[in-house]
Amino acid sequence: MVKLTLKEKFAFHLIFSEKKTYYRWYGRFLSFGVEYERIKRVVSRISSWLQWCNEWTKEGNHLYNMAEEALQNGYATKARKLFHEAVGCYHIGQHIFFIDSTQKESTQEKARKSYKKAISLYDEKEKPIRIDIPFNGVKIPGYLRLSDSNNKPLIIFVNGMDNIKEAEGHFQGTLFKQQGFNHFTFDGPGQGEMWQRMKFDAKEYHKAVSAIIDWFEEQKIYEIDLAKIALVGFSLGGYLAPICAAYDSRVKAVVGNSGLVYIGGLKGLKALNPIWQRGVTYMTGCENLEEVRDKFDWDIEEQPNLKVPLLFYHAGKDEVMPSPKVHAEKMMRWAKGEKTLKYYENGEHCTQNYLDEVFPEIIDWFKIKLEG
Repeated sequence: MVKLTLKEKFAFHLIFSEKKTYYRWYGRFLSFGVEYERIKRVVSRISSWLQWCNEWTKEGNHLYNMAEEALQNGYATKARKLFHEAVGCYHIGQHIFFIDSTQKESTQEKARKSYKKAISLYDEKEKPIRIDIPFNGVKIPGYLRLSDSNNKPLIIFVNGMDNIKEAEGHFQGTLFKQQGFNHFTFDGPGQGEMWQRMKFDAKEYHKAVSAIIDWFEEQKIYEIDLAKIALVGFSLGGYLAPICAAYDSRVKAVVGNSGLVYIGGLKGLKALNPIWQRGVTYMTGCENLEEVRDKFDWDIEEQPNLKVPLLFYHAGKDEVMPSPKVHAEKMMRWAKGEKTLKYYENGEHCTQNYLDEVFPEIIDWFKIKLEG
């Protein structure tokens, strides 16, 4: 575990507690299959942020072992549910735990292993399809969920700073699949499984998404309507998805949620909470913020304008970024096509306390824009 600065120790002690922080994340944790009472039980065992990853990894191990036992007893449905919940626990543990990359990567690998176990228990028609897409000498790893009907649109989910395709990506994929869409979730440069192969560079990320679209167009393996491609992204993905859509005219609609649309150079990076400072150095593979600046600095209004329909969500009580309303305003100025801003004054980061409203609305909006 890396040595914490005095500022970091103070910030982690002050900020990361049940009352101040953990409760804000519960909506998100619930959204990828971890039961509420389990969340409360695990959090009750944690008195310090330094324990976070370890305690959630223990819970994931417990669920994984229960799943294996269920499978041995012939209870495949129970096993699949428990493997998925183990993925959720592992993901919670490693999520934004940038203070020990070894521990983080070990727990993330457990999530990938448990996910493979879970999806091995699906019927072939329902099973997520593993796809590895060549990109700049490496491969972009992802999972495709196919609609039950042919020639339906493709929704590509763009991860945030520290999502993994096996958690949020899977459960969002289930929602879209149930509503007749094809859905592809992936780990991009600096994210999840791909972090080991290629680090994050804001100027290059859109090329990875275009490579994914190229692959689907070239392969033509699946009955997908590739004239109707859309992107959706949350958190950092709420910035990346619109930017990728601006760079690739094959994208016909885009949804962003809580996008960090400008950084403000080194001054802006230093203004971030210490945990996000560690996050940007981790994603980029840099040693310090001075090195980070070249790879993690942008202003959306200096990028090519978006010309396709945009649905953008922002939250007034977003604790991740300073001045969230400014980000929303910049996004609306930048987008030159049809655009809709849904601003939740009492919303938390990624409107996670309003997801019961947001997800159905996103699906309906895509149906209107892509299927008419």
